[in-house]
Amino acid sequence: MSSLHTVAKQIDKGFWKYGHLIFTGFYLLPLIIDFENFTAKQVTMSLVFYCAFVLLYIKAINCDSTKVTTLFVGLLIICFSATFFTSGTPTLFGFAAYVAGFSYNKEQRVYAALAIILAVLSSAYISGLAKLEYFLAVALILCAALFSYGIAAKREQIHKSREQQSAKQLEQIAAIAERERIARDLHDILGHSLSSIALKAELASKLNHAQRYSQANSEIDQVAELARQLLSDVRSAVSDLKQLNLTSQISQLKQRLIEHGFEADFNVKLTALPAKVEGIAGLIIKEAVTNLLRHSSTKTCIVSITQNQQQLIINVIDNSPCSSIKPGNGLNGIKERVEQLDGKATFSCENNFSLTVMLPLTARDLQ
Repeated sequence: MSSLHTVAKQIDKGFWKYGHLIFTGFYLLPLIIDFENFTAKQVTMSLVFYCAFVLLYIKAINCDSTKVTTLFVGLLIICFSATFFTSGTPTLFGFAAYVAGFSYNKEQRVYAALAIILAVLSSAYISGLAKLEYFLAVALILCAALFSYGIAAKREQIHKSREQQSAKQLEQIAAIAERERIARDLHDILGHSLSSIALKAELASKLNHAQRYSQANSEIDQVAELARQLLSDVRSAVSDLKQLNLTSQISQLKQRLIEHGFEADFNVKLTALPAKVEGIAGLIIKEAVTNLLRHSSTKTCIVSITQNQQQLIINVIDNSPCSSIKPGNGLNGIKERVEQLDGKATFSCENNFSLTVMLPLTARDLQ
């Protein structure tokens, strides 16, 4: 099915590129309408010139603009010559005018337009056509219309080309930003834990040399626990990279809380977010859930995530009793990430613990 779809797209693309050539058939109308009055030589030469014109025209619209002049002159010569055998050449003159409008710049179009007018007038008068005024009127009107259409088509092509270039640049910028985000996230995850492991390993070594074996064993156990936690965090981070959508991450975190026996009430109302905000918000919510898993005694919580035109608001409430707050790596990490976006993070401890984060959506660094 995919191959059929590809073939269909190619056929469709080819039709829109060459389908308009069907209108060159108006060149053949005098032959069809008044066939009995044409000699065999006139019919043959008219068809030969028609085939030659179509082939040159296709080559011209696919040719580089710096090499199109020879082909354009060839088209005018065919039109001039064919006028001696049929009066249907106004159509071909019009298509030659389209090539000029599409292929040339502003200054070159002036000379091309003069060449077209000269070719039309000279072919009309030299060939001795019976209905001269009709021929000239149709030819000049068609040339003016298709010449203008060629200019418009060229502008459209340039506009689409610039749009494609802009899209590619945006993709490159997004890829660079994503790599930077991944590097920063891994640094945040690994930095503190590895530093703690190194310090505790050194302390265990010193305690061991001092023959304080019980304390050394305790530090080694803590090193092992930190390593296991770090491994879990790295696996979780890699899993998050595979699914960057914030809504999906929130669903995973909710499921994680439920698996640990939590009664979690989630209120999530999100639309499209800037990539930078979405990445940092995901890390903040993940850290908040990690804190709940580590410190909640009642295992009941409320997580509210909403946004408006100005900001994204994250509110996490742990219904466990709270007497004081001692910010650790988790809360400090949340505060640092919020500061990256010039946002605001507040922690309160009254009847329960509450975390409120506000991330701006109109900050200068998000544009």
